[in-house]
Amino acid sequence: MRFRRELLCLISVVCIATATARAAERDDLLWLEAPKSERALDWAREQSRETKDRLSTLPIYGGIAKELDTVLKQSTPSPEITLLGAKAVRLLRDAARPHGVLQVARRGADGAIGPWKDALDVGALREREGKPYELQWYDARNLCLPPAFDRCLLRLSPGGADDAELREFDLSTGAFVADGFKVPASREFAVWLDNDHLLIAHSLFGSAKTAAGWPAIARLWHRGEPLEAARSIFEAAPTDAIMQISSLGSGNTRRGILIRALDYSTFEISLVNAAGKVSAVDLPKALKPFGVLAATDRDLIVQLSAPASVDGTMLPAETLLAYDANPPRGSKPRAEVVYLPREGEFLDAAFSGLVATRTGLSFVVNQHLTQRLISATPAATGWRIRDGLHALPGTALRVAGGDPMGEDFVLQTTGFLIPTKLELMRPNTEPRLIESESPAFDASRFIVEVKSAAAKDGTLIDYYLLRPRNTVAGQPVPTLMTGYGAFGVSLPPGYLDFVVGGRAFKLWLDRGGALVMPAIRGGGERGDAWHKAAMREKRQVSYDDFIAVTESLIKSGFTSPAKLGVFGSSNGGLLAATLGTERPDLFGAVVSDVPLTDMLRYPEMGMGAAWMDEYGDPRDPKYQPVLRSYSPFHNVKDGMKYPPFFITVSSQDNRVGPGHARKLAGRLEQVGAPVYFFEDSEGGHGVSDALERPDLMALRMTFLISTLMATH
Repeated sequence: MRFRRELLCLISVVCIATATARAAERDDLLWLEAPKSERALDWAREQSRETKDRLSTLPIYGGIAKELDTVLKQSTPSPEITLLGAKAVRLLRDAARPHGVLQVARRGADGAIGPWKDALDVGALREREGKPYELQWYDARNLCLPPAFDRCLLRLSPGGADDAELREFDLSTGAFVADGFKVPASREFAVWLDNDHLLIAHSLFGSAKTAAGWPAIARLWHRGEPLEAARSIFEAAPTDAIMQISSLGSGNTRRGILIRALDYSTFEISLVNAAGKVSAVDLPKALKPFGVLAATDRDLIVQLSAPASVDGTMLPAETLLAYDANPPRGSKPRAEVVYLPREGEFLDAAFSGLVATRTGLSFVVNQHLTQRLISATPAATGWRIRDGLHALPGTALRVAGGDPMGEDFVLQTTGFLIPTKLELMRPNTEPRLIESESPAFDASRFIVEVKSAAAKDGTLIDYYLLRPRNTVAGQPVPTLMTGYGAFGVSLPPGYLDFVVGGRAFKLWLDRGGALVMPAIRGGGERGDAWHKAAMREKRQVSYDDFIAVTESLIKSGFTSPAKLGVFGSSNGGLLAATLGTERPDLFGAVVSDVPLTDMLRYPEMGMGAAWMDEYGDPRDPKYQPVLRSYSPFHNVKDGMKYPPFFITVSSQDNRVGPGHARKLAGRLEQVGAPVYFFEDSEGGHGVSDALERPDLMALRMTFLISTLMATH
């Protein structure tokens, strides 16, 4: 009877509408969605207080908090460094200055980086201005004006939300520019066109927005004129997911780049000159996120996500292309092939790294979770390719910080057992060490393996296994699992990085814990086809892949459900919550951080409307039953035995929205399941940061260690 009813619902629009209405009627926790509702905030504060009281009174909490404080003071994460002509810039964060200090150094003729000097102490700014600013420091190449790179547009978010103030800053003086460009807190993108003009899109003054609430109008803003008077030069469709802004070149050849994400798989690209003239770029629309991956002095770099004809030649998916934005006078702009991945090889450019220098590129390719560095430079005919370093299993290479005025870039080498090091890379020159982390734990006690398990359909799912060397057969090892599995995102190995909870994860390793990271479908580890294999109506494939690895670990005797925990953030938080509600028999603990959980209402919260290409539209009869089938909020059942959940979020998270986390915690509480909920007033979508919120991470580690480890 139930099967027949569900089958009828699948083919009946009326039944779907009725089912949606019925679900809405049962949603007695809808009031928790409003991020700033006093009633919802009061509930969140009370739940957070209770969670803190319950966990902080456990016998192990004091020792864990002290251990975390010690490791944070003794071991500082490596910052990201950007090379900007004669300068280098970095945001340094440590236990003493968790909000970061923006620093600048001069570079010698050989590229060497000189002494670092403080330009802006974000913590001091917070105290001085009385606002909980977080500096969103990324993409300095776009935010600082070439060729001197003295003037930068700083994004300062009150509380860590995606909304941010934009303020012009002088790196050479370490001061904000009096009467400089300044934008109140909003969702915005901006780049320099020249010293007196910005290309900007903002969400102020009732300006048009995309489906996800991001600005839809690009404007040319002249220094000295009111922002509301800035001339509109381009408007995206209100149905677009998002419109982003970038740049390439310097001086007279500098251009703005407009990237319309019609959805997260389809992109239209345009160029904007200093006068505000917009010209369309003739490239295929089926591109890998996020449209333009990088830009040299003259080329836009994109990657095909589907086979396409380019200048009359049919090219396969995964092809890396360079589009000449500044062809010789009289010549037509054209695209050239930079790289065709080999058999079994995949270029995950958006996440594993692709960096542009003035004329060249460097990027990382993956094959069965091992990586290789490649460099490409334009030649008389096509691009010249050079093979570089080959990484060992469990080691990750990442390229960053390419110099727009030269050919230097920064190579990051890291791994589960390898403290991160940064090296200056220059053609025909030996790598030069810039800085390296000090070890935070004894790596000789552990081993990293790349293994695989067969999924439901027989596909082999590769996974990383980080384990103690002294594991004994028949003695289950306390193990944590994490993953992502959406948007083509890959999770490479890192040294106590954000993916595993930063330095807090040392406390797990110190007690003999293991880590498993499966490369499930939905991610990008085997190219765009791997991603598409778990999109929309096929989303369950991603969860089944994770379950296959989990069951393999349990069946082998490596671990047991009582000692096995799953955790994740954002879509990884959805992954963890789905696994905990679908297969509660497999796990002893669940940590769901800034998650999606209500998949019938996700477009109504945060910027969820941008993700319907990935998950499917819950209003569509084709996708509504699929989304409901795994939606954690809708699949919490009375009488089911659930593992303990620890759910974390920030009130300032306007990317996913705090409503998802609140509602899942509320539903679990209603059925009597063990649940801990903690909502921080700051932190945005990156709330689980061990440096800025060690109290939250001490609670998380207390929860995991007390729940999954027999000895404390």
